[in-house]
Amino acid sequence: MSVGSPHRLQRLHNYAILTACSTFLLLIAGGLVTSTASGLAVPDWPLSYGTWFPPMVGGILFEHGHRMIAGVVGLMIIALAVWVKRAESCRWVRRLAAAAAIGVFAQALLGGLTVLLLLPPAISIAHACLGQAVFCLVAAVAWVSSPRWANTVAIADDGRRPSLRLMSLLIALLAVGQLILGAVIRHTGHVVFIHISVALALAVAVMWWTVRVLGSASLRAALAGHTMRLLLLLAIQLGLGFSVFFHRGLVWLRTAHMATGALVLVQAVLLAWQARRLIAGKPKTGQRAADYLQLTKPRLTLLVLVSSAAGWWLGFRAAEPWHTLILLLCGMWLVVGGANALNQWAERDQDALMQRTASRPLPAQRLTPPSAFRFGLGLSVAGVAVLMLGVNPLAASLAALSWASYVLVYTPLKRHSALCTLVGAVPGALPPVIGWAAARHTLGWEALVLFAILFVWQLPHFLAIAVLHREDYARAGFRMLPVLEKGGPVTARQTLLYGLVLVPLSLAPTMLGLTGPVYFFGAMILSTTFLLLSVRAALVPCAQTCRQLFLASVVYLPLLLGLLALNRTPL
Repeated sequence: MSVGSPHRLQRLHNYAILTACSTFLLLIAGGLVTSTASGLAVPDWPLSYGTWFPPMVGGILFEHGHRMIAGVVGLMIIALAVWVKRAESCRWVRRLAAAAAIGVFAQALLGGLTVLLLLPPAISIAHACLGQAVFCLVAAVAWVSSPRWANTVAIADDGRRPSLRLMSLLIALLAVGQLILGAVIRHTGHVVFIHISVALALAVAVMWWTVRVLGSASLRAALAGHTMRLLLLLAIQLGLGFSVFFHRGLVWLRTAHMATGALVLVQAVLLAWQARRLIAGKPKTGQRAADYLQLTKPRLTLLVLVSSAAGWWLGFRAAEPWHTLILLLCGMWLVVGGANALNQWAERDQDALMQRTASRPLPAQRLTPPSAFRFGLGLSVAGVAVLMLGVNPLAASLAALSWASYVLVYTPLKRHSALCTLVGAVPGALPPVIGWAAARHTLGWEALVLFAILFVWQLPHFLAIAVLHREDYARAGFRMLPVLEKGGPVTARQTLLYGLVLVPLSLAPTMLGLTGPVYFFGAMILSTTFLLLSVRAALVPCAQTCRQLFLASVVYLPLLLGLLALNRTPL
């Protein structure tokens, strides 16, 4: 629910629309860069030929113009996120805007990498897809800030199958698939036939949806606008697509095809969202899927995937196929998600005793223990199989070792020994090693450096969590160090020690030739800041200082890994 006067809320909505339109123009500018093959017209980044304002001629006009527009739009999106945070009381709306702002920073990083690394297909594709994802987020903020958002009435699904809610979701997923396939075609020239096939499937789904909506008075009143806009955009997109197939050299045609595809994606996502809001369905279906997803601990899993990708990128050589990264991330998601599900299965009784975990699917009895066990085991086996068959046996073996140390050793040890924190840091430190092994098919001292950084980083991170949730852990019988000792002197000393050790460890990649000076100075700033917060938490051990240390640890690792990726030295 929004807070503030209606006039101010209308101003927010108007600004969100302006930001969405500006983001769309940015997508068009990016499309022109690709369509004119101007991606390498400027060899450096973030400057262009060492200056902010190079001669705007030839490909420089498109590439540097794209950067200038991106800078303005990025600031607009950040301002939108700040405005939404101040004006909106709904947490999920604030998260939408925050996600868009985070996406802007990620886009800037990917955009720089595409230039510095000479347009690697995987990064170029990710850059294209993330740009449209940011557009979707900004458009969603503009939509939910509209006064019409709340003036809707739920309607009943008539029970025929496939249900309208599921069909709307399928349409959105097909649109997302088309986005990815389109990006692959633009940057590699492959999967054209698959792209056409999915386009036809999307057209059939949208036509089926249109017939259903227009044939019902209640559906027509609620969804006709979204439906007709999607149908019109899709018709234009199909026409442009077939024109591009026969006239591939026309820059304006290729750019228009990409831009219309972005509008189709946004409209499909908004349609699915509106259908989910307005059409009464079976809530248990969506809740059950969300519960299974919660078993995988998505945020923790995402951090593991980032560290795995960082390890792969540091070990990457030109001869290594890019699809290995995709298979690595898929396999790791399955293994890590399965391990997290089995961890919750094993600790379901303890989770029921803790306030912070009592609402999880198993203690809340939304899922049964046997189903959670089968789910976790199935994901784990599938993940190891993907890594074994799609990556290499070494990466699969290390992933299996990480899984075993987490599920079979760390999980039961939490109830018996304070050493569990040290043991639990092992599976958390292995993902970048697995990524390195996926790229190099062997191990080396470089992988050990990555392992050491993540191992030491986890220790103050977990100690801060244990201090914050000491009472919860005590009720559950977990024997963490902050739970066992009185006053916390050992916890304070260890927190300080790990913060100190992390400083030279974080600088080691540059000293050993893995990274350049940008990483070195960035790591110095991050590690020094983290050390100061560790000192404060050690000297003044209270909830506030430990929470600050915990939040700093959450920010520290992604930023450090981002610097590693940005300033790595080719080996």
